[in-house]
Amino acid sequence: MAGLYRVAEHLSARARALVGEDADAFGRSALNRYYYATYLTVRDLLAQIDGAWEKEAHKNIPALLEGAVLKRIKNTARQLWKRGALEESRERTLIAQANAASSAIASVLRSAYAVRVAADYEPSHKVVFDSAGFRLVEHTDAEARNWTTRVERQKGILMSVSKELGIV
Repeated sequence: MAGLYRVAEHLSARARALVGEDADAFGRSALNRYYYATYLTVRDLLAQIDGAWEKEAHKNIPALLEGAVLKRIKNTARQLWKRGALEESRERTLIAQANAASSAIASVLRSAYAVRVAADYEPSHKVVFDSAGFRLVEHTDAEARNWTTRVERQKGILMSVSKELGIV
């Protein structure tokens, strides 16, 4: 994952140093690599929670995070509370943390996926350069640079909750 991120950084710098079609191509490639670095981070999370989720289609992952992943966490927390192994306030806190983290990751992935699709399949959408960097479909390279960091932070929360509940 870190390797893909470094490749994205290199492609992004190269895009900013070029003009015309080459700049557009390098910018698209950079955005694509930022997406995949982020996606692989999420795929690792899903694999740790349930190996069957590792192969989920890219476009389905946000719904999986907000649906099945969150449901597993909620059900496990509720079962532990009902058995007296978890305080009710702690159950509610863990569910709230998982809900916020799942939603945050899903939101990043939805944006990142839309950018990746535009970068890969929609050449009519041009990469626009300015003094701050570049953007594609109103998403900047600076935003893309932060996708992985944002997801890693939320992944840490979901992993912590999942470990406390004995899911992983």
